[in-house]
Amino acid sequence: MSEKVVLPKFDLPSESMHPAIKAVLSVGLVLLLAMVILGGAVWKRRSVQLAAEARVEALIAARTAEANAVAEAAKARAAEAAAREAAAQAKISATKAATAAAIAAKTEGSKTLASAGHHRAGAAHHHGKAVAAKGAVAAKAGTDEKKAAPKSTRNNDAIDKLLAQYK
Repeated sequence: MSEKVVLPKFDLPSESMHPAIKAVLSVGLVLLLAMVILGGAVWKRRSVQLAAEARVEALIAARTAEANAVAEAAKARAAEAAAREAAAQAKISATKAATAAAIAAKTEGSKTLASAGHHRAGAAHHHGKAVAAKGAVAAKAGTDEKKAAPKSTRNNDAIDKLLAQYK
């Protein structure tokens, strides 16, 4: 009996986990938590970027609309100025036509007087009267042009419409 008997060692499963398994599970949980936090940060950053893009697009649309309104107002002012210019030119043409008709009528009257005067007296005497009559008609035409100067009648409808758009 001098020999020792060596009994085999048996490991019986215990109710607790092995420490290596616990370490793997804790690292997995930490990794999962880090992924959730990172995903939330990426999501928030993306939503901020989308909101910034929407603000930029709204600002661009507003400035484009403002520029279009200014362009339309400029077109309206140009059309109004062209209409005023056309009215002024028409008034000047009418005045010139009336003046030319008056001069023609006076000249015809002077020619008949001058031709009748040639029979009575010298032609030089009546020629001076015709020149004086033309000068009087020209002087009268000059006063008609001063009277016919276009009045400043400004049409404010286009401006009122533009201001109404901004209210």
